[in-house]
Amino acid sequence: MKSALIVLDIQNVWLDDNDDLKKSVENRIDVINDAIGWFRRNRLPIIVVYHESEEDGALPGTRPFEVHNSVRIEETDIKVTKYYPSAFGKTELAAILKREGCDTVAIVGLSASGCILATYFGAMDHDIHPYLVQGGVASHKEGHVRFAEDEICRTLTVQAFDQTLR
Repeated sequence: MKSALIVLDIQNVWLDDNDDLKKSVENRIDVINDAIGWFRRNRLPIIVVYHESEEDGALPGTRPFEVHNSVRIEETDIKVTKYYPSAFGKTELAAILKREGCDTVAIVGLSASGCILATYFGAMDHDIHPYLVQGGVASHKEGHVRFAEDEICRTLTVQAFDQTLR
């Protein structure tokens, strides 16, 4: 089992005007960056997913489109642009994971009740085993995070990565 990390939609466009969502990310940024660090140390793929939306002003080359500066991504990380809630919907993500030899993904990012769940279940549609990183998923409503992490999805802590992921 080879794993990849999906860093989903932690973009300025969603955080600039939503104090609840921004606070949720601030409360989880250490876990998100710990997950990124673990995958980087273990030389496993980190895939940064951007949601492009003309309606919201999130267009490539603009500040709203960019990942928030608190997230420790690097230029060498794999980048995918999506237009639908699931990172698998009409993107090259499944092909990238196959090319990288990955059958498992760990997911961090936004938002627990929307794109996170769509991507989680989208992974299953491609026979990829998804996990949410516990404490690495944000939402404008904390109840949505608890529901996704505790009731719907399989989760892993960063501390459990060594025993579970490779």
